[in-house]
Amino acid sequence: MEFRGRQTQKCPRCGGKALINQYKCPDCGLIFAKLDMATNKAASQRYKNREKSAIVFVKKVPIDLKRWKLILYTVLFGLFGAQYFYTKRWWWGLCYILGFTLLSVCVIFNAPLLNIWDGGLISFFGLIVGVYGVCWMFDIFKVCLGKFKIPVSLPKNELNAVILSKEED
Repeated sequence: MEFRGRQTQKCPRCGGKALINQYKCPDCGLIFAKLDMATNKAASQRYKNREKSAIVFVKKVPIDLKRWKLILYTVLFGLFGAQYFYTKRWWWGLCYILGFTLLSVCVIFNAPLLNIWDGGLISFFGLIVGVYGVCWMFDIFKVCLGKFKIPVSLPKNELNAVILSKEED
């Protein structure tokens, strides 16, 4: 399909291109209007049930989350991964807590470690902490600019319709 000179959107499920006013994705059959009813809470339940095919990542904040809370959590408590815990992306949140722990260890034990290891270990920890801080700042920009991806789950009946239509092809 040729999209030259037309406004397109990217499908959150398959990454294919579709026209802005198109009803569904021509590649995977995702109905774009159904994404407005998808919730983050349902995505969390789908993760628990290991139904990862029912989860898509969207940039639009779903109806069960608040954009202002997401911005507030990212700016104030982003070092702890609060933005990921709020959007129920637990593993990323735990990675941020690990990063904060490394940051705390580096600050608390900075002087004694410099005397023992001539700064080699501190340089390694400093690199990790620097990357961690850049990631946090990058998350602040993504959330404020509306580029932060949030997992949402599609309604069960829409998912089944897409699976059935794919099997018929």
